[in-house]
Amino acid sequence: MHSSTVIRQLTQQPLIRDLSVESAQAVLALRYCIVCRRNDRDPMPELEQRWGNILAARRYRLVVEAIGHSWPDPFAVAPPCCPRASFDEALLAGMVSAAAHSDRVQFDVLTAEMLGSDARELIFVALENFIRARAPGRD
Repeated sequence: MHSSTVIRQLTQQPLIRDLSVESAQAVLALRYCIVCRRNDRDPMPELEQRWGNILAARRYRLVVEAIGHSWPDPFAVAPPCCPRASFDEALLAGMVSAAAHSDRVQFDVLTAEMLGSDARELIFVALENFIRARAPGRD
């Protein structure tokens, strides 16, 4: 494999449409939360409509707060209309997928280099709680 191919593969940002539905929704909801925060608006009505219940919306807001509290650098979020995920959003997509499959090992593999064990625990539990609220009866 040529070095240019390797570099392209390592730097290419995934398309939102290529993410799993649950991951894409989480990324787009995060973008919406950021836009609302910048404009002093409450994202909860849209989040509730997106997932069909207030509990999922509240728990997603806790996910956003956990990430904001734990992330070592500002979380890079692409503009709402961007078809590609930022590197942080792509990581969030992987984290959502790992939590949706209760795969703590994969979650830790994805996040261990940048987050301490307490931060990983906080975010993983927040994501699991959100996923359970989003899809009741899935336990």
